[in-house]
Amino acid sequence: MSDMGEDFRAMRENRKELRAKYGIECPTCKVERPKACPTILLPQQRCRVCGYKDPRPRLTPEQSGWYPAEKL
Repeated sequence: MSDMGEDFRAMRENRKELRAKYGIECPTCKVERPKACPTILLPQQRCRVCGYKDPRPRLTPEQSGWYPAEKL
């Protein structure tokens, strides 16, 4: 597989891990659409369905697993 494919796969896996660890179900979707699965929100993320914004502080780079590239 190409390097770009491996990078995108790693990004997708990282996003799944973050949603499992830090994600919460949208409280507005739970009330307004009780039979549907609620959206899983990360901190400071907006729900696309109802517009609710998660008030928790944004994840730090250490929490999110993202580290800036070293300067050459």
